[in-house]
Amino acid sequence: MIRSLRFVLRLCALLAPVGLHAAACGVAKPDARDSVAAAPDTHKVLIDNDTIRILDVNLPAGSKEPAHSRVWPAILILDTQRSGAPSQVRNFESRWQEAQGPDTVTATAKTPVHYLEIDLKKGDCVAVKNPPLPSTDGVVIHDPTIKVPFENDYVRVLEIEVKPGESEPPHTHTWPSVVYYYRLPASRRGTADGKPPVDRPELTRQQVTFENFPQPIHTLMNTGTYLYQAHRIEIKPVTDVPLSK
Repeated sequence: MIRSLRFVLRLCALLAPVGLHAAACGVAKPDARDSVAAAPDTHKVLIDNDTIRILDVNLPAGSKEPAHSRVWPAILILDTQRSGAPSQVRNFESRWQEAQGPDTVTATAKTPVHYLEIDLKKGDCVAVKNPPLPSTDGVVIHDPTIKVPFENDYVRVLEIEVKPGESEPPHTHTWPSVVYYYRLPASRRGTADGKPPVDRPELTRQQVTFENFPQPIHTLMNTGTYLYQAHRIEIKPVTDVPLSK
């Protein structure tokens, strides 16, 4: 009986690491039908780290995406020209996409399509419930220049618009964020550390960065001639517990 028990214990010890690995989250990898492999001409990797992968997707008019998979959930930020506005000013739409199996994702573009895709590599982990934010957070203070077009347990999308000559109130950002500018007018950024404001020139092409750190109190004035538009896609904290299927 004792020998049998010892054998069972040894067997459990050998199998335990395999079971734990199988139950882990945040370890999924792109397969052979991933969009970057299936459509490299239209899906360009901008940033790739342990937390996210950012794709810049451009589909010409009349094009059709080949069938592909999506191993991670993602938030998509689509843009189209805003009627009656300068070419630098766009309409944006935020869409959530769940992970999908091989050969299930296809699309046909009747007109040119451009969007930013932020893949969440830990989107299969249980999210932290109601993560706290400071009283200085841009949404908490009801900053009138900030809208939240989409929010779930994993991301909060901030859409910032500042009219020429106007400013946003002082505020902070806490969570790691993807910062996305399609184009930008000239602006002036101020901080609360006693340093003089910094003038920024017009940005004439797309810029995407990942800030894995909090932003202290700051403000911005639009010193340009058209609408200042920015997106901050905040990545909410998650646990290391896998989602139950």
